[in-house]
Amino acid sequence: MLDSTDYNLRLQQKIKDTSKINPGYDCWMWLGQISNSGRGRINIRDTETHCHKVVSAETASYLAFNGEIAEGKLVRQTCGERTCVNPEHLELFEL
Repeated sequence: MLDSTDYNLRLQQKIKDTSKINPGYDCWMWLGQISNSGRGRINIRDTETHCHKVVSAETASYLAFNGEIAEGKLVRQTCGERTCVNPEHLELFEL
């Protein structure tokens, strides 16, 4: 079984491989599956249960590059691009 550091490195690489940089804005545009709401989505491993779950691509990117997300918080893009997964464009906000 992968430890959390190895898993994060693999998830970071998967996010990079599944996105394309928009040079004008430095956005990492998600090229993977898109939900009906127009946001990227990806299957990741839950760190507590070790089961797989589907989350938004921006949430997966935040988890992989920036760390845990406190309960009651959501991830959003500061650039306004729904499919951007650049960790530098992601921030937490309270519900």
